Amino acid sequence: MALPRSFCPYVGLQPYTEEERDFFFGRERDQRVIASNLYASSMTVLYGASGVGKSSVLMAGVVPMLRAKPRTAVVVFREWQRPDFLTTLKGECLKSVALTTKKAVKTSADLPLDELLFSLGEEFGGTILILLDQFEEYFLYHPESDAGNPFDSEFARAVNRDDVDANFLLALREDGLSRLDRFRARIPNLMGNLLRLRHLDAAAAEEAIRKPLAAHNDRLAPGEAPVTIEDGLVGAIIGQVRSGSVSLAPAAGAGQPQAAEGESRIETPFLQLVLTRLWEEESGADSHTLRLATLQKLGGAQEIVRTHLDAVMAKLEPREQTLCAGFFDRLVTPSGTKVACRLDDLGKWAGNLADQVLPVVKVLSESRILRTIAPPADQSGTPPGYEIFHDVLAPAVLDWRRRFVEQQTLEELRNEEQKKHEQERAEREREQELEQSREKSKRMRVIATAALCTMLLLAGLAFYAFQSSKEAITERQKAQAAEAEARQSRDLAQQRLRRIKGSIALIKAALSDEPFENLDKLSATTPELFNKELKFKVTYKSRGYKNPDGHDVYYFRIFPDPASLSAGQGPVASITYRMAHRTFAVQLVTTGPNDRFTVAYNGWGTIDVIAIIEYADPEEAPTIAIINMSKVMTPE
Repeated sequence: MALPRSFCPYVGLQPYTEEERDFFFGRERDQRVIASNLYASSMTVLYGASGVGKSSVLMAGVVPMLRAKPRTAVVVFREWQRPDFLTTLKGECLKSVALTTKKAVKTSADLPLDELLFSLGEEFGGTILILLDQFEEYFLYHPESDAGNPFDSEFARAVNRDDVDANFLLALREDGLSRLDRFRARIPNLMGNLLRLRHLDAAAAEEAIRKPLAAHNDRLAPGEAPVTIEDGLVGAIIGQVRSGSVSLAPAAGAGQPQAAEGESRIETPFLQLVLTRLWEEESGADSHTLRLATLQKLGGAQEIVRTHLDAVMAKLEPREQTLCAGFFDRLVTPSGTKVACRLDDLGKWAGNLADQVLPVVKVLSESRILRTIAPPADQSGTPPGYEIFHDVLAPAVLDWRRRFVEQQTLEELRNEEQKKHEQERAEREREQELEQSREKSKRMRVIATAALCTMLLLAGLAFYAFQSSKEAITERQKAQAAEAEARQSRDLAQQRLRRIKGSIALIKAALSDEPFENLDKLSATTPELFNKELKFKVTYKSRGYKNPDGHDVYYFRIFPDPASLSAGQGPVASITYRMAHRTFAVQLVTTGPNDRFTVAYNGWGTIDVIAIIEYADPEEAPTIAIINMSKVMTPE
């Protein structure tokens, strides 16, 4: 059967399937060893590093070999994230026997697993081989504390019973081996048959590169040009994808130990990812040769692997990237284990971006970053689940999220710093204008006072000249009155000057590094400049994420109580808020009396905010109010 033009004999990050067995090479000896052990032992444990190719060797190598055996039913199961996994596993056992015998089975799916396998064996008359793949996920989704889970006991009985003609293979990552201790009390010879799947060596890797091409060329339609590969490219790829040479993230993920000195261990997922990328590049150029020059143009294997996830994420809009950063850490544990999540749960975590979740996960699924998990057959209305496509992507997903969050935080800090500088510059300019206005007002008052005194003196002299002899006593009384009035005017001017100086000192104290300590010192000498009449209100609301230190980030809205604005010295012109607490994103801002000022706060606790109140009457000196936010704040 001719292959479609778009067909690629390499599979990228996804494991080989049974349908792709004709293109799977390099594991022939491993296939025979695994199959022999599975036939010979009631339980075999197959383990290896993450990405070593356990699923591929089972699906494309061992399973087709086992299915060719007579009177053998083969079951492959890995859907541990399902709440009804045990029912599903039993259903797969019934289905496999029915396909093998080509007739319906009578055994009830309601039986315990060991009884079901015994009944099937009696009905079938053959051997049932059950391959439980990705078994480390069983422990993740079904902890030992799950009292309603009968699998542990039923599975142990099925392994231990001599009258059950069924053998099991558990395939799991090597970092999950210790979790099998959960079955030690129930299965005496739990670790009696351990098989370790190692990385490909250089010779096997060369087979995995060349033989899929040969199988592809054998299936070409007559007249189609075969695809070849340069010998130099084969050696370059093998050299560049040795274990420890390439990574999807700065650090190796769980189950990815580095190669020892002198070992030649090939990272199978990276080998397939590089080959798939080269195939796509050459096909796009209408080339029938995989060339070393193309690998060099793409930056080598390390660059292809490193940019795989970044290239997919770069195609998303900023809002979509923000959405992914919000739920990626739900799909991978900190230790690098992938976790399946339902679509509706991802929507809940997305908040106001919930409407973008479905389009984004579809894009990520098409790009093989996520894998779709269908709901149980009896729950057709349940939303599907999603998980990371391959274990080797888990560290890369966490690393991308970390870098994205750091970049967002830096941008926010830069924006806040720029706003702060602009506000400080505006405040300095305003302070300069205010000082100039005060100096001008002071000069005008001095001139006016001098002019008034001069006019009164001239009027007195003229009146005295007119009635010098007749009204001497009256003139002396007027002179005394004028002197008293001038003295009173000077006293008022000095009093006004003292208040202005007091206000300046108060404002400087409020803007200092230790505002509350400095204001306390001034409260005893200038109590009239502390506004006790104007009241304030504060509301708060969580921003829905944490800062890099792990603290919740909040929005606060601060505004004066409209009912108290008319109290005190007169109409308010503006209010300048001073946030002295270090976790406020903004430290100083000026608003109108009817404005609501919003500020981000990266912590929690008892906080005081200083309000500098200026009045519509330029003759009225500014005053200070202290806002105890813990007493007046309420949630929005």
